Formats: sequence, structure tokens, C-alpha cells
Amino acid sequence: MTTRGRPAYEPTDKDRRVVEMMAGWAIPEERIAKVLTIDPKTLRKHFAQELEVGHAKLEAQLAQNLLRIAQGHDRQSLIATIFALKSRFGWVEQQPPAREQPLGKKEQMRENARRAGEGSSKWGDLLKVPEPPRYYREGRAAPDEEVN
Repeated sequence: MTTRGRPAYEPTDKDRRVVEMMAGWAIPEERIAKVLTIDPKTLRKHFAQELEVGHAKLEAQLAQNLLRIAQGHDRQSLIATIFALKSRFGWVEQQPPAREQPLGKKEQMRENARRAGEGSSKWGDLLKVPEPPRYYREGRAAPDEEVN
């Protein structure tokens, strides 16, 4: 009986070291798979541990280097410290409240006209048209008049 298709992939120790090293350099999995001439799914299946360890080693090295830089006393140290606090500990810079720009002459005149029409200016009560009584709106006679 003959077997069909490609033989199953068998990872070697050299392949494991290469995958861990490349993952540690933050090379995408698709490119690592191309170097090994395997499918990315096969890479994840056989080298899951190496991919994870490689990423963790890179993260540890970067964090160690960042902390080393942050312990200095220069501008670069300050930038590294701020970056670490923002990215690792979720710090955010709070923006000052936006200051409203004063209105120009034309905009101020339009605003005054709008407020006068709404009745919210100091002359609003004088400009407001009184509402007719309810009986007038409903088309009835006044309460003191007799309807025949």
C-alpha cells in the first residue's frame, strides 16, 4: 500500500531554536513559516511553545532595557519612564479643557438676535407675545358670556 500526499512534518532541534530566535526578534509567524518552508498552521501546531517563549524573551529584554534607560537622569530617561507608565500601567495624559474662543462682532450680533427671539435675553419678557386664552384657542365663548 502506498501513502499519498506529503509526509508529516517532523520538527528538529535546529528548527526549534530558529523559530524561538525569530519569534524573539518579533518576526511575523508567516515569515518564519516561509523560512522553514511550512504552512503557518503547521508552524503554530508544532512550535507553539517556541513562539510563546520567543515573544516573552523579547518582551523581557525590551522591558529590562527600558527600565535601565528609565533609571538615568537625562531627558531620554524621562521619556522612557513616561512611555513605560503609559504602555504598561495605563497612564494617560489628561488634556486641559478647551478654551472657548470669544465670538467675533458678527457672531455676537447673531447670538444676541437668536437669544432675543427665544426670549432668553434681558428684553425677552417684553418681546414675548402672550399666548391666547384656552377658551379662545378651543373656539368657545368666554366664560363670562352667555351663549344662546
